[in-house]
Amino acid sequence: MYETFENLPLDRKEQILQVCIEEFAKNGYENTSTNTIVKRLGVSKGLLFLYFKSKMHLYLYLVDYLCEIFYDKFIKLFSNGKLTEFFDLFNCLGEFYKVVLKENPYIIVFLFKAELNIPPEIKQEIAFIRNEYDEQFLKNLNMNHVRKDINIQSIMDLLHLVSYRIGQMILSDYDGDMDYFKKHAGKYIKEYNEYLDIIKLGTYVR
Repeated sequence: MYETFENLPLDRKEQILQVCIEEFAKNGYENTSTNTIVKRLGVSKGLLFLYFKSKMHLYLYLVDYLCEIFYDKFIKLFSNGKLTEFFDLFNCLGEFYKVVLKENPYIIVFLFKAELNIPPEIKQEIAFIRNEYDEQFLKNLNMNHVRKDINIQSIMDLLHLVSYRIGQMILSDYDGDMDYFKKHAGKYIKEYNEYLDIIKLGTYVR
């Protein structure tokens, strides 16, 4: 479906994707204007839709693209070419989010808005994309030290709930100022890590 876009030079593809990510991150799916996107890119709307068919397909392409970036970036940062111990995951995730928040906060805001404000007409498609990457992610984890009576998907669901909670905080606090994260990323990572410790260690003192 996206052959025309995929055949563009890499630098042009990255420019188009970054502009689209920024607009959706700032405005959410419903309020993003493709007119603004094409104006920033200096192309016609017809060309944009030649690349992506529709606003909906553009958005889904970006969700898939960013999930892939997250997956690849995490594996490269923390796996060292080996399976990551499942419980090491809890020590890595907070640092990973901190890196991404500072490198390109638009990515985080885009994905949080995709999670928190999912348009009903594409909710199923986004869930499918997310589940695909969850499955890939789990294949790179060593589960040998996880209790056998625990459903791993339940743990993944809890991690998503924690991300959902932190996403709510971020979207209510940052007020559209992406530079905000350079100063305050640590605040959210601290709370994120506190939730992860509860999932990892539990709450019952024996």
